[in-house]
Amino acid sequence: MKTSKSQIETKILKSSRGEIFFADDFSNYGSSENIRQVLSRLEKEDILYRLAQGIYLKPKKDALLGTIYPNIEEVAKEIAKRDKARIAPTGVMALYLLGLTTQIPLKAVYLTDGSQREIKIGKRTIKFKKTVPKSFAIKDELLHLIVQSFKEVGQKDISELFLKQIKNAVQQLEKTVVESQLRYAAVWIQKQITNLYQKDID
Repeated sequence: MKTSKSQIETKILKSSRGEIFFADDFSNYGSSENIRQVLSRLEKEDILYRLAQGIYLKPKKDALLGTIYPNIEEVAKEIAKRDKARIAPTGVMALYLLGLTTQIPLKAVYLTDGSQREIKIGKRTIKFKKTVPKSFAIKDELLHLIVQSFKEVGQKDISELFLKQIKNAVQQLEKTVVESQLRYAAVWIQKQITNLYQKDID
């Protein structure tokens, strides 16, 4: 037990504040039960903070703000990195990441080619929704967010206000990205983005 605790502590103390750890990261240091006990003890000693089952944070402290927690997007990316899976935000999360809404979604939904699951992080939930490989045909992150935002609003509910809000993001797209990847979006979305992009060029 001492050896496991010592090895785990050393790895954590050498890491940066704000780093996320998974119980699996310490699988070489002992049995699952041993590791669970050590992490639980480090949590009680305030060295670690438990974000969710098997997911821990080395807290970053601020004199004024106190403990600074990672956002949902950071946690989702770390989980994907561990699972060697691709993820892509959808729905309200896409709108939020583009700055089209200030409300952080209680349930952040991501497409994934990894395992389908839901993970509770405090009051929020990260949902990984299994999808087909062609969902990742759009590799440019900005274009993906724009396309998903259009899908979330829906073809019938597109307003002038929404088009005005999203135009700035569309204008930031690289011409090569528009020419090579836009074709993977639904036709009605292609038309909307092309129209906004062309207006910018004109």
